Amino acid sequence: MIGLEGKRALVTGGTYGIGLGIAEAMLQAGARVAIASRKPPKDDVKQRLESQGEVCFLQADLSVADEARRCVRDAFNALEGLDALVNNAGSFFDVDFMDLTEEHFARTFDLNVRGYFLASQEFARVVGQRDFDAAIICVGSSNSIQAEHGSVLYDTSKGAIFMLMRSMAVSLGKHGIRVNGLGPGLIRTPLSSGGLASVPGAEKLLNAQMPLGRIGEIEDCGGAAVFLASDAAKYITGHMLYVDGGLTALQAIWELPEA
Repeated sequence: MIGLEGKRALVTGGTYGIGLGIAEAMLQAGARVAIASRKPPKDDVKQRLESQGEVCFLQADLSVADEARRCVRDAFNALEGLDALVNNAGSFFDVDFMDLTEEHFARTFDLNVRGYFLASQEFARVVGQRDFDAAIICVGSSNSIQAEHGSVLYDTSKGAIFMLMRSMAVSLGKHGIRVNGLGPGLIRTPLSSGGLASVPGAEKLLNAQMPLGRIGEIEDCGGAAVFLASDAAKYITGHMLYVDGGLTALQAIWELPEA
């Protein structure tokens, strides 16, 4: 049951990080995939994805309202239909709390939240009435429910995604469209790797806080997204599936790892 043969999916922000892991997993599961990104994919990424299945690439800035809607329509036309939307395009724009501005707020929420809302609304319009065989997946974070130092706007946007996902699940149930969330914990991506490398001992300390003993890799997110998009999840809606190595289950570590 956990396959995507015959399914057509749009993954936003699918040329790097977690989105890349999700796009690859969906291709490997048999889906035809449209991948949207703000910039054209690098040649090695393009070749890597094309070698795994039928894929097309779209260029769109999901923080711009018209582009978010157009992206969904373009994917629908390119694949001759859509069965799944993975809202993943997002980023981190925080600075110290006292230095945050309205521009930081707008930039964060335009991409991380408004882009999800508009793409989801357009998806529901173009796919029409379904029999719970169409799915929207909103990539949130363990930061949806756990705050992190120096991350006020990012954390707040991820919390908003949590409730956006649940509310859309309630509203779109009558349309036969399922809406769920994927909540990665600390995953090794281009966005997180710089921070890990800049603090001596950070990776060892963070590994110690994971019940599974390690920071996640982008491949760890792909299978969960495939499941949520598949018919195996046909009676699941309004849930956030945390892919976090147990991070959100652990209250605190009792001792620092040995040097």
